Amino acid sequence: MGDTTEGRGAYAVGIASIDAMHVELEERLAALTAAGDEPQAALAALQDHLQRHFSHEEALMQQSGFPMAECHAREHLSVVEVVTEVRRLLEQGDAAPLGRLAPAMLEWFGVHAASMDTALASYLKRTAATVTS
Repeated sequence: MGDTTEGRGAYAVGIASIDAMHVELEERLAALTAAGDEPQAALAALQDHLQRHFSHEEALMQQSGFPMAECHAREHLSVVEVVTEVRRLLEQGDAAPLGRLAPAMLEWFGVHAASMDTALASYLKRTAATVTS
């Protein structure tokens, strides 16, 4: 957890590993938006990223004893369920929800990063400082 360098990117929270995941999420959403008529690979890559991203944050929450871990993890699960459903619908020939996915995810992510992830980062920084002092 000694991972507290100031991050870069629109959704930086000051924990390097989380900030890197946030940058990658932005990249995955941009790739999905640019995928055109063949979105399957970009959508699969987004879902893979979300699994890794959320697993990473949830491991940090568990290791640190983050008090809002359950609520935070439920948000993650909801997002994964939405992406899974969009993939299922796309496979059945219904591409309509796909066009709304990236903009909706960016809107959700802005709120999530500014609230849940910022709270997690603050907690990680505080608990790391307490442990080392």
